[in-house]
Amino acid sequence: MTELTLCIESDELKSRLRAAAILMQASVHELSLGELLARRSLPSHWILLDHGLEAISTLIERFKALGRRPESQIIRFIDSPWQDYVYHDIPIFASIVRPADPLAAAQVLGRLSRTKPLKFGLKAAAEDPQGPYADNFVRSPPMKHAVSQLHLLKQLPVDTVLLGPTGAGKDTAARWLHVQSGVKGEFIHVNCAALPEQLFEAELFGVMAGAFTGAQKDRAGKLEQADNGTLYLDEIDSLPLSCQAKLLNALQYRGASRLGGHAFYKSSFRVIASTKAALPELVRENRFREDLHFRLSVSQVRIPSLADRLEDIIPLYQYFLQQVATQFKLEVPALGTEEMDELLSRPWQGNVRELHAVAQRHVIGLGSPCDCSDDQSTAHLGGLKHRLLAFEKAALSHALMAHGGCARRASESLQIPLHSMYYRMKRFDLLEKSGNHSQNTATQV
Repeated sequence: MTELTLCIESDELKSRLRAAAILMQASVHELSLGELLARRSLPSHWILLDHGLEAISTLIERFKALGRRPESQIIRFIDSPWQDYVYHDIPIFASIVRPADPLAAAQVLGRLSRTKPLKFGLKAAAEDPQGPYADNFVRSPPMKHAVSQLHLLKQLPVDTVLLGPTGAGKDTAARWLHVQSGVKGEFIHVNCAALPEQLFEAELFGVMAGAFTGAQKDRAGKLEQADNGTLYLDEIDSLPLSCQAKLLNALQYRGASRLGGHAFYKSSFRVIASTKAALPELVRENRFREDLHFRLSVSQVRIPSLADRLEDIIPLYQYFLQQVATQFKLEVPALGTEEMDELLSRPWQGNVRELHAVAQRHVIGLGSPCDCSDDQSTAHLGGLKHRLLAFEKAALSHALMAHGGCARRASESLQIPLHSMYYRMKRFDLLEKSGNHSQNTATQV
């Protein structure tokens, strides 16, 4: 989501920019110039002003004192195209003619949202040490709760169960806990669902040479490899009961004997297990050993499904777009209102994994989120969303026709704010029915 700081004196311009921010779904912070200068730190996003050069000279000096370039962030609205000014009247940062209406202002904000900071000499932003759990990606209450639990556990060497649906990010959480713990050992991933019962002991505990046909040399098992590190038991709910009994003993004593051997080895590791179903429920169904459940569940973190993380979907998707575009050296596609609506409406049965796949297709050019909407998603919605949208569009069209295309009078008849009317007109492609057309303005960005 685009972030903007508005330091605007003109009430009319401020109103237009507010409406435009709603159209662009931008996050706006309104401050007076004095309040901005009084802050201990300056924002890292666009700052929009309409003050004279003398008034903002202190702000420019603040930027320079911090080693930052004003032209990379400051946008100043002027009364007429910059060609009408003497050269010395034009500041070193971008000057934009005041937009005539909210739609013209939205064009300005849209252009800013697509502008990459590197083009203006900014250094690339340092990667957040919190990675996938940075504040920008964790806005929904369920995910905030999960992340707060992960932070409590990250440096505590206690066994942990991660509960959540497929693709919700349990693997990511496990690897994050390992990295944040600061242990010297490795992260050993054991896919319990893909591990044949006959090979369980050999894979987990290791093999001595000659233990069976083909075992020509000693081989360490996963428990040994995880020494001083993390043993991640992925999809432990898929493990057969016979294997669970053997695993319980190894976890209780933190060691085992290799297959075909007699010497007992010790291994110090943290256990993280993931499951789609709640372990107590599996215990009641006699599909999971109760003693193993108690051994593992020292702590439990529930990773919510993507459908329960609506506030996180757009920032996560934009992050994936940037990530995939960098990987394939392609342009980051623009994300419009229609695509955002589709992202927020889909059931996301594949959760974050599915979201990443849609972002890959979008960047590569195989289809936007709207093009990727499958029959299953539409069936899941039950048609209610589409019927409501059709009714809303019909009501807007009728109001516009009844008032000769005047958006202001139509908004008054519908008893909704004008900026909300403009947002809906843009969403339903009804701008041609209105007499409030935006004017092209000369800009220099």
